[in-house]
Amino acid sequence: MKITNEAKPLIEELLKEKGAEGLMMEVHESCCGKSPVFALVTYDPEDQPELVNGIKVLIFDQDKEAAKDIEIDVVDNELVVKGADSCGCSHEGDHACGGCGDHAHHEHGEGCCGSHDHEGGCCHHHEE
Repeated sequence: MKITNEAKPLIEELLKEKGAEGLMMEVHESCCGKSPVFALVTYDPEDQPELVNGIKVLIFDQDKEAAKDIEIDVVDNELVVKGADSCGCSHEGDHACGGCGDHAHHEHGEGCCGSHDHEGGCCHHHEE
């Protein structure tokens, strides 16, 4: 997984605004394939997040292979997820490609990688 130098300050700002310690990445299955889902989280004591360009990211063992090809970058002043082998995004809610996740054992801010006022949730999936 890679977080670009352009994306890093935007993520740091969101973490600060939401009082989160870092990101959590999960891969969710949908009707059209697998999609990476990121959430802003406060970690549980047993969590062991990795540092990706100075940002703490919790990636579960079952999702580490999928994370290898993922890059969080900035396109048109928005955070985007690149390199994810997933479907095209729906624009109908939080669990779209690159959208927001929910994990019962973690505290989440109200958003993840941005607000929900733009298409497809946050950290849009971006095909090059």
